[in-house]
Amino acid sequence: MVLRKIRVEQVTSRGGFELFARLPYEVYADREAWWPPDVQNEIDLLAGRALITAHLDLCPFVVWSDGRPVARASVVVNHRYNEHWNEKVGQIIHFEALDGEEEAVAALLEESLTWLTRRGMKAARSGFAAFLDYPYAIDNYAALPSFLLRGNPDYYHRYFKNARFATEKGQVDYTAPLTADIQDRYRQMAAAARAAGVTISSWRDYGFLAAIDVWTDVTNAAFARHWGWNPISRPEVRPMLLPLGATLVADLSMIAVADGRPVGAVFSVPDLSGALARLRTGVKLAPERGGGTRGALINIGVLEEVRSRGIARAMAAESFLGMAKNFMTYAGYTLVLDDNWSSRRTAESLGARVTGNFVSYFRTL
Repeated sequence: MVLRKIRVEQVTSRGGFELFARLPYEVYADREAWWPPDVQNEIDLLAGRALITAHLDLCPFVVWSDGRPVARASVVVNHRYNEHWNEKVGQIIHFEALDGEEEAVAALLEESLTWLTRRGMKAARSGFAAFLDYPYAIDNYAALPSFLLRGNPDYYHRYFKNARFATEKGQVDYTAPLTADIQDRYRQMAAAARAAGVTISSWRDYGFLAAIDVWTDVTNAAFARHWGWNPISRPEVRPMLLPLGATLVADLSMIAVADGRPVGAVFSVPDLSGALARLRTGVKLAPERGGGTRGALINIGVLEEVRSRGIARAMAAESFLGMAKNFMTYAGYTLVLDDNWSSRRTAESLGARVTGNFVSYFRTL
């Protein structure tokens, strides 16, 4: 048996942050299509320059095997999350690793768990952290996932199971074909909401900055007891979303007003695969996966006291009609917990079907 020289290194320098942020380019080098990281945004987060870091203790690690970086992870204590839920859960984010590196990845995860234990954490999660991390794919490994979602290799699950993590939550991604018949159904949903006194406006028509603030407030209220969520603030959200005001996001995202006040919000994006995905030369994406043809509803929230009035369905319908108007032929409805039956019923009523499955992991310390 060949013994490798394994070294787990805490990343603290600008050069180290750059190496950390670019490791996925090696992990996914053979992929036909994948979503590369925003390197500068990752570096800003690791360096403590992002606004969200005011609420975090964060430590990035890279593990080296025989002088070569083979895996990475950031370990996070999100104080705002733990205060909101009265928990002591640490999070492992940014996890990426090469295949066949069991010993190195085991050392990386053990160092990560030790770091969390020393800070009083009682458990660790990987695969979901609001604005920080997304779940691990368990199918469609070779296909481009929906925007923001992981297209990780299948062997990641082996790494986490070997480190004694257990599956915590399942989540699903839906896709709806924007056929003429389905668009007629959407118009009927929107008309029913209007007849019930609900006004649905795009963020552009509502006023983009005002819509961002409404989205922040509605999402905080609607998701207050939603697993994995923690409150966010207007000063954090504004700089993230304001640059999108000149894009189709302003036309595809929606605000619902009922009884004279905002009660619902949707954040949707156009197909960004052409602008942001990394495609091997000559690769054509399936239309339901991208290539300019698949928009995505990323987030939908309705205040609890006005639920069961068809508001979520009507907002999604208006968003999907906007996608069809802008020549998209598929719409994603992303991302829904397996046991969030109300949201799953909304997706199904929109003619969507499950086209991707994901999981998050948890380990008690």
